[in-house]
Amino acid sequence: MGLIAREVEGHGIPTVALSVLAGATAKTPAPRNVVVRFRLGQVLGEPGAVVQQRRVLWDALGAFALIAQPGGVIELSYRWKRSTYVDPLEPGSGVS
Repeated sequence: MGLIAREVEGHGIPTVALSVLAGATAKTPAPRNVVVRFRLGQVLGEPGAVVQQRRVLWDALGAFALIAQPGGVIELSYRWKRSTYVDPLEPGSGVS
């Protein structure tokens, strides 16, 4: 994924890559990397868990503001079936 993201960035389009494998991300990092410790193939979360998926995506997009160095990595603190999620689009959620 990192190789593709770097090529896209070379054409002026910012990217952020989501991964569930920190080791693989380290080997071929994208310009901005977000690791979430979920199951393979379910990087946004559980099937049908709309609030969870929206929250992970919201936080991943926040990497554009947080990662300053090329190849930077942040790991989201969420854990499979052990985290509580606040919908960033819900009025009064405190997310801006």
